[in-house]
Amino acid sequence: MDVQQSAQTRLNKINAFIFHGKSGEYFSIWLVNLLLTIITLGIYSAWATVRNKRYFYGNLELDGDRFDYHARPMQILLGRLLVIGAIIIFYLAMFLMPAFGAVIAIVFAALIPWIIIRSWRYHAIMSSYRGVRFNYHCRIGRAYWVMFGFPVVAVLGVVVLFSGLNFAVHSSGSIAAALIVGLLMIIALAAGSVVLSGIFAAMRYDLYVNNLYFGNQKFTAALSKKKFIKMAFISVLIILPFVLLSSGMMVVSLGTALASPDAYAALLVGNVFMIIMVYLIMLAGFFIAACYLFVAHRNYLFSRTSLCDGQLVLRSSLTTGEYLGLLITNSLLVIFTLGLASPVAHIRHARYLAENTHIEGDTSLAMVNAHGDTAGVAVAEEMVQALDLNIGL
Repeated sequence: MDVQQSAQTRLNKINAFIFHGKSGEYFSIWLVNLLLTIITLGIYSAWATVRNKRYFYGNLELDGDRFDYHARPMQILLGRLLVIGAIIIFYLAMFLMPAFGAVIAIVFAALIPWIIIRSWRYHAIMSSYRGVRFNYHCRIGRAYWVMFGFPVVAVLGVVVLFSGLNFAVHSSGSIAAALIVGLLMIIALAAGSVVLSGIFAAMRYDLYVNNLYFGNQKFTAALSKKKFIKMAFISVLIILPFVLLSSGMMVVSLGTALASPDAYAALLVGNVFMIIMVYLIMLAGFFIAACYLFVAHRNYLFSRTSLCDGQLVLRSSLTTGEYLGLLITNSLLVIFTLGLASPVAHIRHARYLAENTHIEGDTSLAMVNAHGDTAGVAVAEEMVQALDLNIGL
């Protein structure tokens, strides 16, 4: 009985992530990296990247052991130089031979899924825990379907459906029918866009997590598209009041202008403040919705992700209010210190994520063997960073 209870206790063990980083320590690293990058005209940025990542990885602890980052600065520098060279060649081609430049752009666009999964693989192999490196394996055809195939098919389906409805309305010759169908098409387009965004989010996370490995053990995540669609609709409901408020303000402003043509010029000057307020209100709505989506996606994704045949289960306990407050205070710190508090903001963000992440199960019982895969020059990783292709994972 005692043996069974002991085994059950190990299975129910909760391993919290602990972040040991300190703002003062990281500020000195950040400042030296910044100064040396400026002095060397950007060459030291590769060493700065490695130092930053090693600091954050090395200060993240799980069950008594810390993570590590293994990329070498020369790998990153070479990859960065190759990317810069490719960009220069592209712009020269666009200036001297536009047709050839267009061909290069098309070829590059076709390679985006391959570039992204190569970046994910490089980043995984460069990360380790207890001496065992992570890994990423994905069939290239599946990546192309998720990133290219599904979005193209979805858009074509919407175009065909709407074209058919439009043809049917024009064939009927009824103005009332045209108005009704037009309204329904707008509603359907809005709802369909939300549904497709939820489906795409589920497919994107599935593509990443279910091809990720720790040593020879594969991560598994049973994800529901319905859950992601629900989250997408909730995010729209969060934005809606802000859209209605800003729209109402614009309508009142235009109504005032039409009612008093003589004061139109003065009203335009006064409307500068109104335009700024409308912009800020809309920005606040999208910011809050984005925070909600990040928290909701992360909590759900972690709750459905396991390792070692379910022996280890991830958990995330972020809340939208706390995370939103963290981002707002961090933004204010950075703005009012002209960027000098960026290291403090990074440390606060890393600590909050760590404090709200844990793993259920006994990590010492997980049978994990190291793999022998290696990664070459970080070209794909640098391409993703340079062109912001990392689709938000």
